[in-house]
Amino acid sequence: GGRESIHSDSFRIQVALEYLDGSFSQSQIEKKYGLAEKSVYCFVNWYKENQIATMDQYPPEQELCANSSADQRALEKKLALAELKIAALEKVIAMANQEYNTDLKKKAATR
Repeated sequence: GGRESIHSDSFRIQVALEYLDGSFSQSQIEKKYGLAEKSVYCFVNWYKENQIATMDQYPPEQELCANSSADQRALEKKLALAELKIAALEKVIAMANQEYNTDLKKKAATR
């Protein structure tokens, strides 16, 4: 094993998703959050290893795209990433609800 992270799971998920989204480079994200070099890669690897249980409900990309055109494969890849982000964000909300003893979904629905 490695050493224990000083960052919360929700923070590591946020950083990993931000990198996987492709909008920012690894070094840009590390500068943004004041992280050590290679931290983003560590968070992404942690995210991929620890979110497998959440992602098991989604078929592998190869099955999604078996007989598809390049455009359809690209759209399916974007859809799969969006579904993974939703699953991760729902997990972050659940963790925040538990940590802060609140119900963010219920509060958002009453507005």
